[in-house]
Amino acid sequence: MKSMPYEDADLAGSLDALRQDVARLETPSHVETAVLAAWDRAHAPRREELARSVWRKAAAVAAAAIIAVGLGQLGRELHRTTRASVEPAVESRTLLLVGEPILRGEPVRVVRMRVPASTLTGLGVRSAMGDAAAHVDVDLIVGEDGIARAIRVGM
Repeated sequence: MKSMPYEDADLAGSLDALRQDVARLETPSHVETAVLAAWDRAHAPRREELARSVWRKAAAVAAAAIIAVGLGQLGRELHRTTRASVEPAVESRTLLLVGEPILRGEPVRVVRMRVPASTLTGLGVRSAMGDAAAHVDVDLIVGEDGIARAIRVGM
């Protein structure tokens, strides 16, 4: 659609005068206050919504507290379980150092084997389990030359 130029000097002058009059007008403060109060009443949150909001926030805080307590207990349980598996009981393990000490930077391998308990007597180690243990777990630290540097016996 194309706008048509309208040239009416009286109409243009009247509109210009109206624009200037409106620019000088200010809204009275009591009208502005009444309009803002009406807006607030129309858009104020209802009591049901406020109550629902409070319950949602309380439920979120309770859920966060339950999760924090649960994660704390889980962490303690994992720490205790990990520590128990990493730190074997001293009375159930025997460590024998054989051969030369391991040199700094020397590549070593850990070899785990299950051997008959009678093999331990050949090493001069008596089994704490007696004859009840048919097989025993043995961990060997083997040096670069293939010679065992240490033997740990699990009983």
